[in-house]
Amino acid sequence: MGLFDAMRDQFLDVIEYEDKSNRLIVSKFQRESGNNELKQGSKVIVRESQSAVFLKGGQLADILSPGTYSLRTGNFPILSKLKAFPYLFTSPVIADLYFVSTRQFIDNKWATKNPIMKRDRDFNVVRIRAFGKFAFRITDVAAFMREIFGTKGIVMTYDIVAYLSSMVTEAFSTAVGETEISVLDLAGSYRTFSETMQERLNAQTEEIGVRFSDIFIENISLPNEVEKLIDEQSGIGMASRDMESFMQYQTARAMRDASKQKGGLAGLGAGMALGNTMAHNIQESGNSTEKARSKAEQLRELKALLDEGILTQEEFDAEKKKIL
Repeated sequence: MGLFDAMRDQFLDVIEYEDKSNRLIVSKFQRESGNNELKQGSKVIVRESQSAVFLKGGQLADILSPGTYSLRTGNFPILSKLKAFPYLFTSPVIADLYFVSTRQFIDNKWATKNPIMKRDRDFNVVRIRAFGKFAFRITDVAAFMREIFGTKGIVMTYDIVAYLSSMVTEAFSTAVGETEISVLDLAGSYRTFSETMQERLNAQTEEIGVRFSDIFIENISLPNEVEKLIDEQSGIGMASRDMESFMQYQTARAMRDASKQKGGLAGLGAGMALGNTMAHNIQESGNSTEKARSKAEQLRELKALLDEGILTQEEFDAEKKKIL
């Protein structure tokens, strides 16, 4: 840096930060010249939903809430460059300034990286996956800077979100492991699970100054083989109620799949014929059963008429022969 740049940095300036992306959680004050030392008397503007945090030697020095401030050595642990003239405008004490956003951060994604094992009354043991979104905000800036920046050394927005996302995934795994609800009924309990997770997470993150404002479960899925088994059971249930409609549905699916393969439709006719024959036989079997049930009812009515003396034995035998 040249002498002119060094002298220019000594003029009082206005320090503020506007996050136009609305995605940054923490941003460090940086001058274009690269010289980020703070001068006595400079103005610091802290916008709404922000806090200004001063770190001196890696230690938390002071926190400013929204407002406009004038930096003075009597109020802040910062030395002015103007008093560092013997050191060629380089202050022996350096204070770092960070702007921390306290607004709500929404649409953050979470997902299970590996399947979660769960005991289930329908499937005995099953593996499930899940994903969703969560929202959070920083409620205690001092605790956040000490624990996240200081203790854990996490400084990037992506890393902070990834850290919180792993906490949400862990809370989901614990909640699913503790519930006795069958996986087939979990879809109706998303809201209950979300509230349980949120309560547990907020108790856990209180010490790091973060609060989860919303947690959403968008999907809980089963392994492909289990989903296929469920589909087959649904098909069996459909077939038991209406075989003709089931066969029409299966035929339509077969035609769709065969059309995607070379020569697939040529061999489809035999399969369709076999399917129709099976459906016809099943239908005929049902009709035969219904007819047999109808004949039995007629014979019972005739026998009752015979017992009451309304019909003679000869008349009963003649009518019985017609029915049979």
